[in-house]
Amino acid sequence: MRVISEPMRVNQPGDSGQVRLDRQDVWAGLLRKASNAVPFVAGMVECVVVERSENGLVRDVVFQSGERVRERVAFEHERRVSFYREDDRARWVIHNDLGEDDAGELTLTFWAELDLDDDAEAERIAASMRVGYPAAMEKTLALTREAVAARSA
Repeated sequence: MRVISEPMRVNQPGDSGQVRLDRQDVWAGLLRKASNAVPFVAGMVECVVVERSENGLVRDVVFQSGERVRERVAFEHERRVSFYREDDRARWVIHNDLGEDDAGELTLTFWAELDLDDDAEAERIAASMRVGYPAAMEKTLALTREAVAARSA
């Protein structure tokens, strides 16, 4: 099992030039990303929700490589969104966690548990996640700031 974790502060201290996000704002952004991740995740070209429930959804995603993946997405209100993949090629869970750091600042943490073979392809997948998913979290925060700013205008 490989574990990748990358925390980031939602709001940078002293940055008065950008919209400050609160927990509800980030939660709304995470829900948007769960429903349609294409604007948030580089390399994803299609994201279709095939089932919804009160606590999550099931979606089919397609990547630029042509790979098709079905993911089960679970919501823990204003705390965590989890993405589960289990198929014959790979099995993993990815969490986007909302929390606070030691200074009480809001954080968004990406972490993944990857159950992959121990080969070059598995290392390629893990390396791609180490780069791609923190970038997706930064994009999530940027698009959420745009949505909050537009709502406030």
